[in-house]
Amino acid sequence: MLLVKRGLLIGIVGWLMLNAPFSNAAEPARLYQQRTLTTVQRDVSALGVQDCPSIQALDPVRLLAVCRIADAKAAARLHWLLIDAQQTGTSAIRFRSGDFGDADYLQIAVFSKAQDGAELILAESGAEFSYGVQVYTLDGMQARRVGAIPEVLNEDGEARSIVPALRIRDHGATVQFSFTAPVMVPDRQGHYAEVAPEQVCYVLKGDQLRRVTDCR
Repeated sequence: MLLVKRGLLIGIVGWLMLNAPFSNAAEPARLYQQRTLTTVQRDVSALGVQDCPSIQALDPVRLLAVCRIADAKAAARLHWLLIDAQQTGTSAIRFRSGDFGDADYLQIAVFSKAQDGAELILAESGAEFSYGVQVYTLDGMQARRVGAIPEVLNEDGEARSIVPALRIRDHGATVQFSFTAPVMVPDRQGHYAEVAPEQVCYVLKGDQLRRVTDCR
């Protein structure tokens, strides 16, 4: 009788294990890697822009250009453009970012997973010091701004690019932006305080990037 009951118990446990929901097994996070962009020489005057200090190819079709564009109300300011290299005229511009204020420079970094999913574009601006990065998703020819990461690194008392200390991981429903080194966090008055990397991170869900203050 004891052997029967024991066998019955083992059978029930086995059935429960076989019929447990798959969500109990966590999928491993996938790490985003920074892409290598190729600098290209291209005349973009036909697109209505002329002052473009940087034009880089993400692939044979998509170009990422950093350009100074003036409007009727303000002096020329930096923007970044997604350009379709197979098109001509102004229709070749598939996306144009907002301006980056009084920034003297704008640098583009692209992160992606292994050949699948939307890519991430980090647009870092600054002058004497880094202003942080604006974050965009890029799916084919569709770009969308999702938020900003104002944190910077402290290098000898100077605010420097956060990009080398970023670790970006895909968790399926979300993407997490964490840091591998202590970071400088600005307050509303522009004053910085240094915090440990596990004390702040960012989570991208859908088209919204939000800040999280406990990432352990």
